[in-house]
Amino acid sequence: MVLKTRIKRSELIFNIIIIALFAVTAATQLLSAYGAVCVTYNLPTGMPSPPFPADHSWWDMMAHAEAFAFVYIPMNVITWIMAFAWGFLIYAYITKWPWFRFFIVGIVVSALGFISGVLPAIISDTSGFTELFEFGSPHWGRTMANALMFVILILMQVIPPFRRATKKFVEASDVAGRYVKQLIYMSLFFFWLGAVSFLGSTFMADAHMVGGVNVWQTVWFQYVGGVVASIVGATMLSTALIYNQIKPSSALLRAK
Repeated sequence: MVLKTRIKRSELIFNIIIIALFAVTAATQLLSAYGAVCVTYNLPTGMPSPPFPADHSWWDMMAHAEAFAFVYIPMNVITWIMAFAWGFLIYAYITKWPWFRFFIVGIVVSALGFISGVLPAIISDTSGFTELFEFGSPHWGRTMANALMFVILILMQVIPPFRRATKKFVEASDVAGRYVKQLIYMSLFFFWLGAVSFLGSTFMADAHMVGGVNVWQTVWFQYVGGVVASIVGATMLSTALIYNQIKPSSALLRAK
C-alpha cells in the first residue's frame, strides 16, 4: 500500500503561504480597527493632561476628525467586519469552496478593505484637506495589505501554475479535511487574532506617538478583544478535540 497525496509539496507550501497572508491581512485589519476607535468615536483616553486636552477630547486634539466622522465611523465599522471576513475566507479556502466563487468574494473583501483604509488615510494625512499631503497615517497599513492581497488574488486567477495549485488545494478532499481539522485551523486563526490583540502596543507603538506619549497604550479595548478572540479559539479547539473522540476525522494522506 502506497500513501499518496493529490497535491505536490510545492503546491501545498504555496497554499500555506497564501493562508498565512490571509491571516496577516486580518491581523492588520484588526490592529487598525483597534487603533482608530478612540479618534473615530471620541472616546476618553483615561490619561491626564498634558499632552491631551483637559476634557480628554480626541476631537479637540485632531480637529478634522469630528467634521469627517461621517467617513471615519462607517470605515471603522467596515474595518472590523473585514478583519473577520479574511478569517471567513480562510475557512472557505479549507472547506472546498468552488474556486471562482472564492475568488469573487476575495476580490470584494480586499477591495472593501482597501477602500476602508485609503479614505481615512488621505483625510488624516491632509488634516481634513487643509494641509499638503504627507504620508504617515497608520491607516495605510491595512490599505497596502488589502491592495497586496487584491493583486495576489488576481495573480492566482491569471497565472496558470498559481491557479492550478490553488484549484488542486481547494478541490482536493484529502487536503481540505473534515470538521475536526477545519475547527483546528479556525481556532489557530482566532488564537492568532488574540495574540495580535494582546501584543498590539508593541506592534503599533511607533505609529501612535502623540506628544511623546504612545497613545496606542490607551486603547484598552484591544485587551477585551484579545480575551474574546482567545475564548473563541479555545472553544473551537475544545470542540474539535471532543468531536475527534466521538468521530475521528479522515487523515491528510489517503491510501490509494
